[in-house]
Amino acid sequence: MRVLILGASYGLLPAVRLALAGHSVTVVGRADEVAAMAREPLRLELQARRSGEAIVLEVVPGQGIALTTPLLADPVAADLVMLAMQEPHYADPAVAELMARIAAADRPCLSIMNLPPPPFLARLGIDTGLLDGVYASAAVWDRFAPEQLALASPDAQAVRLDPARPGTLTVTLASNFKAAPFARSADQALLEELARDWAGVKHLGQRPPVQLLAQHSLHVPLAKWPMLIAGNCRCLTDQGIRPIADAVHTDLAASQALYDLVHDLARSLGAREADLVPFAAYAQAARGLTRPSSLARALDNGAVKVERIDLLVLRLLAAQGFDPAPLQPIVDRIELLLARNAKRIATAA
Repeated sequence: MRVLILGASYGLLPAVRLALAGHSVTVVGRADEVAAMAREPLRLELQARRSGEAIVLEVVPGQGIALTTPLLADPVAADLVMLAMQEPHYADPAVAELMARIAAADRPCLSIMNLPPPPFLARLGIDTGLLDGVYASAAVWDRFAPEQLALASPDAQAVRLDPARPGTLTVTLASNFKAAPFARSADQALLEELARDWAGVKHLGQRPPVQLLAQHSLHVPLAKWPMLIAGNCRCLTDQGIRPIADAVHTDLAASQALYDLVHDLARSLGAREADLVPFAAYAQAARGLTRPSSLARALDNGAVKVERIDLLVLRLLAAQGFDPAPLQPIVDRIELLLARNAKRIATAA
């Protein structure tokens, strides 16, 4: 199968796994980024679940994985597209132009973004009129039909530890990608084939952690929303940023209250308990998340656009009849930091 993956950082995780499963993968990134990645083997670093033993998976560029830029990417040659960029990046003119070509080619797209694409939310029956101001790339998604999009919960945590080696990605939390089904049976068959082949790859006789799981419920990816609100979005404090583990465990009762609120929101949108993750299981996993979230790091580094899962959840809480007040301070802090970063850039200019 030919898979086009947008995003050369987080996208490297599915890219290496699918290439080792025998599929033809093309990864899209910035010109300088993919040029640096092409100089050495693409490397995925993981740890075995039980033993903690280091697992290193490598693919030589050009041997199963091609590297390209948005301008040169050819969606017509792809069977399936994976969306692994953070949401504001889709507003980049070159990426937006590529997305228009993907939409026109009617290729099925599996998103592994934290912020669900609006066409997928439409499949859940959510009024996209509630999303005004949530998406930096809002116009990009207007070209897509809802049936083109599926969403996987991006539970696996991964980071480039060495900026000088962009082709090396280290997995810091080896959770699975749980993919909601596509609307069209042919697209779903492609997804299930990828999941089977991904699971069939072994390293020294054992399956490496992080699987792609083709699920039957549209609501499975909503399991990530309580985690993002109770953990990732609360890495921001008046004193600076903190690890996700500290955000969750410094005040466990407050974390659970937020988690339960968003959990109840997911239930109101149609999720079953079996689709979601209990707070106790998340809190245990969060102990191993010893780095601040990508959201917190981006804001700390001066970003003026970030994924606004906080704003999406705030809007949906109000629309579904919940009190959004517990989430308001988190939204206010993010907006304050965005405004502060924008002012610094304007002052410097």
